[in-house]
Amino acid sequence: MSVQYIKIYYGPCDSFHTVTHKPQKLRGLRDRLQKLGFRVDLVPVEFVNYCVLEICGHEVFRCNIQNLLFNTPYHLDPVCQRAIQAVLESTVKFRRARNYLWFWTLIGDQIFVRNEYMPKDQWPFSWDTKDYTSCLECANCCAILANWKKND
Repeated sequence: MSVQYIKIYYGPCDSFHTVTHKPQKLRGLRDRLQKLGFRVDLVPVEFVNYCVLEICGHEVFRCNIQNLLFNTPYHLDPVCQRAIQAVLESTVKFRRARNYLWFWTLIGDQIFVRNEYMPKDQWPFSWDTKDYTSCLECANCCAILANWKKND
């Protein structure tokens, strides 16, 4: 599931002695999230005066749907502004958590590659593994280190 996918669960709104679903209350919120690049799905539920924003199966914002203004742009609705701020903060946290888990998985894979249980390298050719003596300082050549072969 993507971090850019948001489900908005909303219930019927109890106003003027009627109880009906009013997706118009979510117009400013939906429009602003879509302009920010999110994919938004409105899901009607049967809980009265209920509104929840969900990302990746986690609730990031909850409010009473009566607190949202009817057919109002987001910059005129303070509850809508708080909801958008909560969504933006939570997407940053989700991305940080995803990167953190990816990084530790990469490190774990690299540790597996560098230990004694790693798969053996299969070279297509054999290479010379003759023993060399330790590095000696050459007296004739201005302190340059040299490797000398052992005499067999």
